[in-house]
Amino acid sequence: MPIEKYPPDFYHGIPSKDFVYIDSNLNNAKTVTADAFQFEEKVRDDGYRELSINWNDDDDSLKLLFEQKKENGKFHFPAGVVKLELILVKQLLKVYIESKEFDYERREIEGNPYHGNLLLKKTTPKQARKKIMNGLSLIAESVIENPNCT
Repeated sequence: MPIEKYPPDFYHGIPSKDFVYIDSNLNNAKTVTADAFQFEEKVRDDGYRELSINWNDDDDSLKLLFEQKKENGKFHFPAGVVKLELILVKQLLKVYIESKEFDYERREIEGNPYHGNLLLKKTTPKQARKKIMNGLSLIAESVIENPNCT
């Protein structure tokens, strides 16, 4: 069965517990701060900065994120992973998508057929960038803990 280009949701790995917030108003749910959605400083040839995600095609997408390790052998996402629904991203960031300030893509990399990116135009003003990062953190579901790091 072929993989759909964009499934209904995707995952974003959380590299540091500094980006996790325990919200006492939500029964101590672990949520993420806007800083969990920092786009790369490096700018691509098309003028976008990337933020790595995994499209949720099947259960292996999440498993791959949990197992991903750095060159030093430590887990890449010890603080866990959050899931975001694409429909909510499209609704919340509609104006930025239409203006091409924000976009998303599927971009497989070696060893990860689920990989993609959220994209932010290099020229996006700082206040708009903050709004986008805050919006993503608001619609991110509770943190899914990495079972390899508990």
